[in-house]
Amino acid sequence: MKIIDAYCGTGPWMYRDKIQPSDPTETLEIMDHCGIDSALAFSNLAAHTMNESVDSNACTADIARQYPRFIPAFVITNRPYDDSRKVEDYLPEMRACNARAAWLCPQNNRQVTGMWHWTTGPIFEFCSSYRIPLFLSIEATDPNRVNEICHDFPSLILVLTNLAYNSDNWLYPLLRRHALLHVCCGPAYIPPLGPQRFVRHFGSDRLIFGSGLPHFGPGGLIGHVMYAEIPDTDKAQILGGNIERLMAEVQL
Repeated sequence: MKIIDAYCGTGPWMYRDKIQPSDPTETLEIMDHCGIDSALAFSNLAAHTMNESVDSNACTADIARQYPRFIPAFVITNRPYDDSRKVEDYLPEMRACNARAAWLCPQNNRQVTGMWHWTTGPIFEFCSSYRIPLFLSIEATDPNRVNEICHDFPSLILVLTNLAYNSDNWLYPLLRRHALLHVCCGPAYIPPLGPQRFVRHFGSDRLIFGSGLPHFGPGGLIGHVMYAEIPDTDKAQILGGNIERLMAEVQL
């Protein structure tokens, strides 16, 4: 069964916990231990800084060139200054390294606020136009705004991350409203009774495995999916098939 980790930080840190992996080879060792084939990865630098002098995407692209098991995921920002990078400037860079996804707010970087049409709207339009899956931490926004984003940008493939265990009360109504809304089942959100309840309601094609490396280990989450009372075909979709399909649909 092919396993692709859709939520993985790699490379150097701005502020690093010494017990967590920093060098890409350390992350690859963890992936090998857990049977992970490849990882959709962003730079750990992006999790701690929005300083444009630190080109975290270039770091991601460089790591992917050296270690092909890492698939680049770019962090796209909406800095307001005249000399800031514009959304359209990301396109040639993403094409050059074959990036397959984007993040608006990776890991513990919670500096994205508002997400109104007149601030982050161009990012949503950009990702919609090129069918780029956009990963968004719920910690950076709120469910009502997610509902508005999905309504106003109906072609956007949005993947919610960092959900809590008690998210179903608002998450399930959102999933019923918006067919292109996907859910990362890690590192914190594990559906009650295992993935089987989620699969029973929505099928398996909207639940995506993402470990949260390097802050979280992937082993427990993989085991949670592997031992769920669902068909093996659903397990394969969750652990790798779904994100592989979304990445194949990107039109850079």
